[in-house]
Amino acid sequence: MKRSNMIGAVLAAVLAVQGPLAAAPAWAQTGQTLNVQGADIRAFIQDVARSTGRTFIVDPGVAGTVTVSSDRPLSRAQLFEVFLSTLRANGLVVTPTASGAYRISPAQGAAQGPATVGNERFSTEVFQLRHLDAAAAAETIRPLVGAQGQVLANPGANSVVVADFSDNLARIRALIGRIDVDRTGFEVVTLQNSSAREIATVLQTVLAPPGGQPGQGMVSVTPVESSNSIVLRGDPSSLARIRPLIEDLDRRAESADDVRVVFLQHANAEALLPVLQQIVGQQVTAASANAAPASARGGAPADAAASASPAPASAPVPGQRATIARFPGANALVISASADTQRMLAEVIRQLDQRRQQVLIEAIVVELSDTAVRELGVQWLLAGEDGVPTGLTNYSDRATPLAPIAGGLGAGQLDEDNPLREQLQSLALNSLLGANGFVGGGGGSLGNGLFGFIINAAKNDEGSNLLQTPSLMTLDNEEATILVGQEVPITTGETLLDGNSNPFRTTQRQDIGVKLIVRPQINAGGSITLFLRQEVSSINGVLTNSASDLVLNKRELETTLVVDDGDIAVAGGLLDQNDRLSVDGVPGLASLPVVGGLFRSTSRQRGRTNLMVFIRPTIIRSPADAQALAADRWGYMRQQQLNNDPAVEPSLDEMLRDYMRTQPPVAPDPVITAPVGEVIAAPLAPVADPAPRE
Repeated sequence: MKRSNMIGAVLAAVLAVQGPLAAAPAWAQTGQTLNVQGADIRAFIQDVARSTGRTFIVDPGVAGTVTVSSDRPLSRAQLFEVFLSTLRANGLVVTPTASGAYRISPAQGAAQGPATVGNERFSTEVFQLRHLDAAAAAETIRPLVGAQGQVLANPGANSVVVADFSDNLARIRALIGRIDVDRTGFEVVTLQNSSAREIATVLQTVLAPPGGQPGQGMVSVTPVESSNSIVLRGDPSSLARIRPLIEDLDRRAESADDVRVVFLQHANAEALLPVLQQIVGQQVTAASANAAPASARGGAPADAAASASPAPASAPVPGQRATIARFPGANALVISASADTQRMLAEVIRQLDQRRQQVLIEAIVVELSDTAVRELGVQWLLAGEDGVPTGLTNYSDRATPLAPIAGGLGAGQLDEDNPLREQLQSLALNSLLGANGFVGGGGGSLGNGLFGFIINAAKNDEGSNLLQTPSLMTLDNEEATILVGQEVPITTGETLLDGNSNPFRTTQRQDIGVKLIVRPQINAGGSITLFLRQEVSSINGVLTNSASDLVLNKRELETTLVVDDGDIAVAGGLLDQNDRLSVDGVPGLASLPVVGGLFRSTSRQRGRTNLMVFIRPTIIRSPADAQALAADRWGYMRQQQLNNDPAVEPSLDEMLRDYMRTQPPVAPDPVITAPVGEVIAAPLAPVADPAPRE
């Protein structure tokens, strides 16, 4: 309020209390009549204050003239009530204050202030409704409330809050008492030939008001599928007009054709056919029995004789009520049955033909291994004058074997055209090529004989950190498999001798890599039962230096576990640590102190493996969830390409634009709901094409 208005209000209050110095007019005295013609309203307030002995605080917005006439004398109380009515007629209200004074202000903001005084005071009242809807009652009452009043509907408590003058509130109270009466009736109509859901849909459309939505009519229609009935609720006269329409529609359906074609939206007709055939008692045909899964057939064993000569699906078996067949050209079922059976089968199909949820299975396989091998060995050879060995030590599995090398050296004394010479030299060369670490040796004459030795020392440290994350998405209760690896040929048999006229080798290819087989089952509580088989395999090398057979590392896990949606669970693991010490030597000599090391070969091996398998299932309930997942994974792969070369357009974008001619997947906008008064910040959407930073 401006300073001038504040000063004016204070002066008006002071003048109202003090009053003019002139004597009061005759009409203001007690017991006199009241006759005011076109008087200034502020002067009128001042005279009433002097006559009644009350203090008034006048709002600066109070202005105008008043005209009041009475034909009988008025007491002070009567004068005050006439004064309040006069102010109301001029759009003003009088509100008591804590100090005992009265504030006079325009009535436009009376609904936001406290209650006023007088028999026609401005107040607020709550009307509790029993049958009428709060929103509908508010729309009915609003035109009856004055310009300064307000009407608010409270749907939660089914009540209406009205702020207005007391006499108008009494009129509204009486009106609500007359209209808040439940005059509606109920009626149940049982159908004989038609479907309750179908008839209810037709009635909701027919009874909808012009321009309105189905279901907004004067009569509410609710189908009851268990009894194939319709519950009607509304005015009895309206119900009487609707019942003949229902009976006519139901009667016309009696003469309809008993053959119906149902096109499925989500379910597989081939899998659904044996279920429906068992419901109606029809013999399950051989084609559908073989095609349907065990879960769809309920696990019931089929009759061997019936499977050998099944009845055709199009020919009804005597005593059966219905015949169901599948149309191979489309995902559709053809049902020939009575009206009751048609309705029953239609309801079964409606409940089964639903969009199935999907499950994203993400696995993390972590394997940490560390292997250390140390080998040390000495091998001796003694020969006579003619070079024929008289004694040797040989540790072929852990050290470079001495015998093949000695044979290669002795092969030099053979003729060049002798085929054995080339074979012995090749064998000696292969032995040296397969050696690890340090290989050294020597030889010389010892009297009339020869001697030689080989020292082999090797150290091998191996460490690996394997991290694999296979993932796949499948339908609820459907098995899925992902395999990422190679097919490695494994020799199973061979004949390669020179004397064989038909040499051959047989091999079998085996999958090596990461393999995940899973079948998720979504439970009612939101958890997921996983039937899981995880396999991780790799090639470790050859079995021995002299053999070409492969050694395969294999980690396999097969289990069933229950995991909540989005949680991470450990499916299994292995902690393995082993130490091996192998000593080969000459008995007696190998245990001698100091010189015993010349007559033995020592191998120490230490291995440690830490393997863990983690599983995280996520339920994909809607197309929006699937779109958000695709956008997230697409963005991840696209960002990886950008990290490799920020200046080049990712090949994903190029392929999508030039070949598929479409747009990349984009996550849908999040739908955020919050209670009243709570503020929630929506997450920022990822940038579709981030610019590379300098």
